[in-house]
Amino acid sequence: MAFPSHEQLAVARELHDGIAQDLVGVGYSLDLLLAEPSLDTTARAQVRHTRLEIDALIAKVRREILNLRSPEKVSLSDRIREIAATLIPGISLEFASEEVTLSVAFADELLAITTEILRNTAQHSRATRVVMNLYPVNNRTCLEISDNGIGGAQVKDGHFGLSGVIERVHNLQGSITIESIEGTRIALLI
Repeated sequence: MAFPSHEQLAVARELHDGIAQDLVGVGYSLDLLLAEPSLDTTARAQVRHTRLEIDALIAKVRREILNLRSPEKVSLSDRIREIAATLIPGISLEFASEEVTLSVAFADELLAITTEILRNTAQHSRATRVVMNLYPVNNRTCLEISDNGIGGAQVKDGHFGLSGVIERVHNLQGSITIESIEGTRIALLI
């Protein structure tokens, strides 16, 4: 087994501390712009499209960081753990996973979906605990994310995080359930 070189680790650190953080910052700026009520429909759609592209770039940079740091192929579970460590560092995380098989495209979409859900959790839920489960179901993949926050997660005018998650799941011919009364539970099947 070949371990990462010092140069690979240095590049991974630079990607994480530089480009990845910059992209997250740009994403947050776009979120603020999307929340602006004076933004017209056409501009909102363009900004939203750009926001989704930023999410895809963040997922790619994270994947490269993990590839540079890992002596072996990084599992989907490890990639999800890395996203959670980055987005919800102050929130207790319980994560259980079983081996699932997804194409690279489906895995990237699942990571983008996970990123958006955890970003919303960090920004809005006031949660102190997140529970995530990833497992196979009848040749499909189920991801459940629950938190003990204030609840109230729903699709709202002028907010596109959950709308984007739902669209991504539907583009994968999947289904999604959102329950948000006491805390929030989101379950998706792709």
